[in-house]
Amino acid sequence: MEQQPPPTIPFTPVAVRHRHDGWTPEKQVAFIEVLAETGIVEEACRRVGMSDSAAYALRRLPRGAPFRRAWEAALDYALHRLEEEAVLRARHGVARPLFFKGEQVGEWRHFDERLTMFLLRSRRPERYGKWIDRMLAPTADIEESDGQSDPAIRLDGGIEEIM
Repeated sequence: MEQQPPPTIPFTPVAVRHRHDGWTPEKQVAFIEVLAETGIVEEACRRVGMSDSAAYALRRLPRGAPFRRAWEAALDYALHRLEEEAVLRARHGVARPLFFKGEQVGEWRHFDERLTMFLLRSRRPERYGKWIDRMLAPTADIEESDGQSDPAIRLDGGIEEIM
């Protein structure tokens, strides 16, 4: 699969006091791009030559709102890419090598059914979720009438009055 460049997340870099080893606007933009690519704060900091404590400090600044928003957008993009990769592995499997007498003689495709079940359950819970998850939860706004208590849903799906 061809690697796509991370999207440019538009934001205004935070204005900070100039230091030769500090957060320049270029470092901030590069950090956000690497964060979108990897989804790992520590890796993004390492690549731009800054510490993760400095990144979190910049994020916490009152004037750091644009940086915080870009940070969150970058993590959302990284998670989107991770979801795409998980779907690809569920559909096409993962190549596993076959060895004979210490030499690789072929490969086979391993399909992780737990990954497939997880994807189906999380993306289509109304169809592939647990049966209890698919049931409608009782609403809190059911009015009591004549002093009777609210109906409750039984585990077997029926409705009964609670006395």
